Amino acid sequence: MTGSTSPKPRSGLRADLTIEGLDARGRGLGHLKGYTVSVRGGVPGDRLLVGLRKVRHRRKEAEARILDMIQPGVPRKSAPCEHFGLCGGCLWQDVAYEDQLALKSRLVETCLAHVGVEPEFEAPMQAPSPFYYRNKMEFSIGTSDEGEPTIGLHASGRYDHVFDLDACHLQSELSNQIVGLTRDFVRSRGLSSYDLKRHTGLLRFLTVRDGKHSGEVMVALTTSEEPFEAAAAYADALMTTFPEVASVIHSVNGRKAQVATGDVEHVVAGKSSIIDRLGRYRFDISLGSFFQPNTFQAERMFEKVQDYAGLKQDDRVLDLYCGTGGISFYLAEDAGEVLGIESSESAIQDAVRNSAENEVEGCRFMAGPAEELLTQLDGAGESYDVAVTDPPRPGMHPKALAALGNLGPRRIVYVSCNPQALSEDVVRLRRYGYEATSAQVVDMLPQTPHCELVVRLDRD
Repeated sequence: MTGSTSPKPRSGLRADLTIEGLDARGRGLGHLKGYTVSVRGGVPGDRLLVGLRKVRHRRKEAEARILDMIQPGVPRKSAPCEHFGLCGGCLWQDVAYEDQLALKSRLVETCLAHVGVEPEFEAPMQAPSPFYYRNKMEFSIGTSDEGEPTIGLHASGRYDHVFDLDACHLQSELSNQIVGLTRDFVRSRGLSSYDLKRHTGLLRFLTVRDGKHSGEVMVALTTSEEPFEAAAAYADALMTTFPEVASVIHSVNGRKAQVATGDVEHVVAGKSSIIDRLGRYRFDISLGSFFQPNTFQAERMFEKVQDYAGLKQDDRVLDLYCGTGGISFYLAEDAGEVLGIESSESAIQDAVRNSAENEVEGCRFMAGPAEELLTQLDGAGESYDVAVTDPPRPGMHPKALAALGNLGPRRIVYVSCNPQALSEDVVRLRRYGYEATSAQVVDMLPQTPHCELVVRLDRD
């Protein structure tokens, strides 16, 4: 039956659902009795038998899980990872890589077209390798049914359940071996995992950073404030077994918040940072430093930013949300002056140090919120020829965007990991005469729905 007499969807209902699109997180979207239903693992064209899980009647939304694939929209294959389906990370390991690229392109183009933004799209930038590309992974530490520490990742939709990781296909094999050694070590010492409800126990997170060019590896174990008397023995076990390990950090998180970043860091063995490169530029990477997760693809994306910027030798350039200066260095190759702006004081300190170590000329950096510094620059009558912006996932602060529009550079290159936020900002920039002319999807994170997008906006 249809119409007002049709019963509302309810949790536990089994239904035949056709996936029509993707949401911003890459989940499949279909419609059932006037409700929008999201399905993890569904892609456009799939016809699925689903079971409803969460139903929000006021929003007319529901979540569902796949019970059976009636007719696939794209062919599926066997996923190489034994944890696929359980893990909350990878979503598309059962989808051929060329189909993943097509899905990401469709997601981005649809999102922008929905608000009338239709730049000329280049072919998506494929990753050099669809597996083993990540240079950093944070592993959670939980407790098994037997009371022993588990080290791995969260089960999909379960913040309270960490499964033991055998091997992750997104990180290096060495990282997988480090996970295994750490698990054996903490169990042999009878160390406890942190309990999220009681806020007792020691072990919270394991972080592994890989220098893809240098080969140097950093290992950090984050604990509670309880004593970690086995820290030196743990570092010795790591460095004896794996000569690549150049840094072992003990990070202490005394807060209830379940985050891998600690309040205090102790260098247990080796150095406080590792070295890696982006193109010809050398970077010192500490535990808290932001560094694009896919080193080789980041190099290619920065070259695309450089291309879209189309700089002249005497151009003055703004690099907003510049982090530790990676994009700034590429821009400085062609420009007269580059000003990098970033809210994080520590990131700016890294940028200044990295700039000096790489002998980059024409770069200077300012620490502070973009909305405040851009407003000051606008008020001081400063002018810039080109701006690059790579804001956090929510997009640019409205005041920062308005100040940038008032400064009026002839071109803006916008880098984003969130096409929805980007599309909203591009619409706002139209008020200042900007139109998106060119765009390219950059596949930074294969096997997942996530991607980067580089857009060139030119002023009328």
